[in-house]
Amino acid sequence: MDAKNQFNICGVFVQTTPARLGDVELSLINTPGVDVHQTEGDGRMVVTVEDTPDKYASDTLADLRLVEGVLSASLVYHHCDTESQMSEDIKS
Repeated sequence: MDAKNQFNICGVFVQTTPARLGDVELSLINTPGVDVHQTEGDGRMVVTVEDTPDKYASDTLADLRLVEGVLSASLVYHHCDTESQMSEDIKS
């Protein structure tokens, strides 16, 4: 990847069936760049997806739709920043 000084973070709403929630959650937890923040018993999940050294967040997001049991994965938030901009934001 040539964007090593760039950071992408995506907020994603994932929907599965209640019966598949545990399997999908485990699969997502084991996916590099994916963090599961909240799950609901009806199959709703809130996750974030970030760039990894080997894969862009957008590619990981597309792959989430291929996880067995995922009914949908919808991007609801995206933020892109550079390392230098993030350092400036932290200082101010």
